Amino acid sequence: MIIDAHSHVGKDYYFGESTLSSYDKFCVNNKIDIGFLMPMPWPVIKDKDGREYSFIWESDVDKKTNLYKVFLSQHKVYKNKVISNPYINVNKYYYDLIQNTNMSTNIFFVPLVHGCLDSPEVIEKMIKKINPIAVKFHGFSGGFFAEDINLELAEILRFYDVPIIIHTSVYNYNDGYGVETKFWRNKCNPKSWADFLIKNKLKGTLNHGACLDDEVIKLVNKSDNIMIGIGPDLDISNDPYKVSVCKESFLSEGYLKILKKRVDPKKLLFDVDYNWNIDLNGNFDNFSIQRISSTWSYRDCEDIFCDNAKRFYKIGNK
Repeated sequence: MIIDAHSHVGKDYYFGESTLSSYDKFCVNNKIDIGFLMPMPWPVIKDKDGREYSFIWESDVDKKTNLYKVFLSQHKVYKNKVISNPYINVNKYYYDLIQNTNMSTNIFFVPLVHGCLDSPEVIEKMIKKINPIAVKFHGFSGGFFAEDINLELAEILRFYDVPIIIHTSVYNYNDGYGVETKFWRNKCNPKSWADFLIKNKLKGTLNHGACLDDEVIKLVNKSDNIMIGIGPDLDISNDPYKVSVCKESFLSEGYLKILKKRVDPKKLLFDVDYNWNIDLNGNFDNFSIQRISSTWSYRDCEDIFCDNAKRFYKIGNK
């Protein structure tokens, strides 16, 4: 069995679109049995009038962030400030879509949660209704960070034992794409999120290899409550701006080999990160499973592709 523990569905404000049918076809072609699907980081959805809107954030001079609902009307862009529960309709739409679509792949829906603006009451109601296998925090797309999290929300997730799948990022250089958002990318660093999980006794997965942060990896190796997501391995392998390893060492040794050297294989989760699992020509990558299988032993691959996710997310109990 192969489990994809992190992928996206829907239309994104910045990064295109992935459909249920295209994801299902990808999984069938790659012999993936189970997929964790969550909304896009900057989801685009239609309101009751059929008008599309999305959520973006902007920062002020004091580096405080505000989330806005953005929509186009009569060729003008309008922004309404969001003060609570931004993703209710997004989560409902994709949960219902998945429930009502016949697919070859077994799908677990993962709601997108705003750690600052979502009220504990709303999230508790959602947990009781759909019993999610996890929730997703994407601080970079939502404009919130570890220190902003509503601690009552953290209490709800701890009480119901719901893990958090967390986007992590770093930016250690002063050149290249993304340099204008360097401050915010570093606000999503894996150390801040690992400390948040440990302090609040929460379970979570640090995506994108925890940016190969050696200090964080040592914490994860000793923790029963934190895992590391591998994907999208090809994209990260080609991008030294996404890790905490010097460019020369990273490019010469390689992403997967560094993960193998540093991380206990029982702490690793295979994930596709669908819609970002592309090669340099923009084609979907169909060789991730093959690369991982050639890097780790057969027994370790059983853990990485399946057993770790089944244990950590209690899949047999869902």
